[in-house]
Amino acid sequence: MALNFIEQNVTKYFNISNQQYSNLTKANEIQHLKSENLFVWKVLEAISSSSNLKNSDVLWSSSEEEFLIRQWIEYTNTHILHVNVGQVSSHVLNELNQFFARQSFLVANRLTIADIFMYYSLISIFKDLSFQSKEKHQHVSRWFNFVQSLPQV
Repeated sequence: MALNFIEQNVTKYFNISNQQYSNLTKANEIQHLKSENLFVWKVLEAISSSSNLKNSDVLWSSSEEEFLIRQWIEYTNTHILHVNVGQVSSHVLNELNQFFARQSFLVANRLTIADIFMYYSLISIFKDLSFQSKEKHQHVSRWFNFVQSLPQV
């Protein structure tokens, strides 16, 4: 399941053990959300509340950045994780390509947790894209290749 893959890789990226993650997510229950997508918000809350990650560069440095990060994670959750792969590769890749034509990252001028979530959400799609499709979506391909090249990913 794509959700488990993302959860495992995001917690691995932040070096959060299964026990730490379990404790953090229990401590940060989001009672008003009843959805299979809850883990996305639990991961975000766990990461943002973890004392060893509070000063992490991939988190937000302002309320505006926090809002944008949450917005992009919700976009990833609703437009990629729970959509037919064929629909994702046409519609979403076109949107992201237009966005990355003028931006290098999803939020701010640096890699954030939004980029990490998006990257792990797109892995299975990029794996199956043809060379022509990657060329057609050159801006999102550039971003994807950059994130993929990072040693911690």
